[in-house]
Amino acid sequence: MNAPEKKVFILALFLFALGILVKVSPWDPVPQIETFSYAEQPREALKNEHNPNGFVQIEQSGLKESAKTGNISRNSKKTKPAVHFPIAINRATAEELCAIQGVGPKLAEKMIAYRSSHGRFSGPSDLKKVSGIGKKKAEKILTFVIFD
Repeated sequence: MNAPEKKVFILALFLFALGILVKVSPWDPVPQIETFSYAEQPREALKNEHNPNGFVQIEQSGLKESAKTGNISRNSKKTKPAVHFPIAINRATAEELCAIQGVGPKLAEKMIAYRSSHGRFSGPSDLKKVSGIGKKKAEKILTFVIFD
């Protein structure tokens, strides 16, 4: 064995001995994880005066039932209106423009403001004149719009 191999062997031997020392020592560096089993709980704990058969009622969060109609609706984020592509850019609302990838509410408002002040978009060159729309963004937008 040459000198570097001896150093590696001594280091490995030291780490092995340290591992054994930690394993057999009474000091526990890693806290134990407590386990819980549902079978440990008696079934009588689930029973109460309102529910003597032991069934547990679970209320689903996010669902709401209308008392008058019986319809169930989900309380989640508002869904966006369905937008069919391509969008007629000269008649599009801000919500429809926001459905285009890369167009947020501010850019949609800028596009509508430009359209109302300068007239209808006649082509891609007019679209590039809107503040915030460069060559790359215009190329992305052009795949989703038509000029009518």
